[in-house]
Amino acid sequence: MKLWRRAAGAIKDKLSLITATDEKFTAAIIKATRHNDLSMNIENVQFIYRYIQSNPSSFKPIIRAVSLRVERTRNWTVALKCLMLLHGLFFSGTMAVDSIGRLPFDLSDFGKRKSRFSRTGRFNIFVRAYFSFLDERSILFYNKNMIRLEIIVKMQRIVDSLMRIKPIGKTPLVIEAMEYVISEVVVINGHICRGFASFLSNVQSNMLEISSAEAELAMKIVAKSLSQREQLFKYFEFCRDFGVTNAQEISSFVRITESQVIVLDKLLHIAPELDRKAAKVIPVTAADMAEVDLVTSEECSNSPSDLISF
Repeated sequence: MKLWRRAAGAIKDKLSLITATDEKFTAAIIKATRHNDLSMNIENVQFIYRYIQSNPSSFKPIIRAVSLRVERTRNWTVALKCLMLLHGLFFSGTMAVDSIGRLPFDLSDFGKRKSRFSRTGRFNIFVRAYFSFLDERSILFYNKNMIRLEIIVKMQRIVDSLMRIKPIGKTPLVIEAMEYVISEVVVINGHICRGFASFLSNVQSNMLEISSAEAELAMKIVAKSLSQREQLFKYFEFCRDFGVTNAQEISSFVRITESQVIVLDKLLHIAPELDRKAAKVIPVTAADMAEVDLVTSEECSNSPSDLISF
């Protein structure tokens, strides 16, 4: 039966290659997302990423081609590989990916017609969880008018979404997907830490005016980071037990000094409520967050006694 399924998948891939309309990248997409659960075809994946980098106008056609591939399949390996292919764009430095908006396909009901106890049931659940995260990740910087704190809150939600993706068994493709997931956790968590440190630094030096509502949001971010830290420790340990090699300890979390806590507390209880439209806020884009990555780690180099880590 297993041999028959592999043969059937190979035939489907062959037919898709024969009917491919654009041999430059459509064939590469099909080869990168073949019907097998071993691993991604890295050679073709890298070809697609390089092709987009050298031909920016090909971004949308490639997204459409991947979407068509997803919509035509009921195979969990093909669906997962397509998600991983798109996810990899966020790591490849392709700027256009931040303008993608919602994913142009819907896998929220993928495989639901089958029992969760069927042969592919647990893999279908994995695909749905991965899709849920990626759909949320794709709109992170889509709204150009969000303030920094709102982006940090969205990032914390994305971390929650990532932790709902759980490894199942030691299937090579699933382990490979989990390595993508762990890499994303580390990247997003780093953005949260640096972005919040920059926000606190600006507040403390009076470079940024905020309302008490924003101060309250900042305190919620700190509280959320506290609970998320414990969850991440357990999640990484769980992933390591399944052989996800890059699930090492996270060393950076949101840090806040005692003096910064006092500043936020005063703003929360004393500062008058400002009209949101009159508040001095700066829209944040993906490029802005990239600049935040260049912020020095001076705030985090204080003595341990002066820091409260979350």
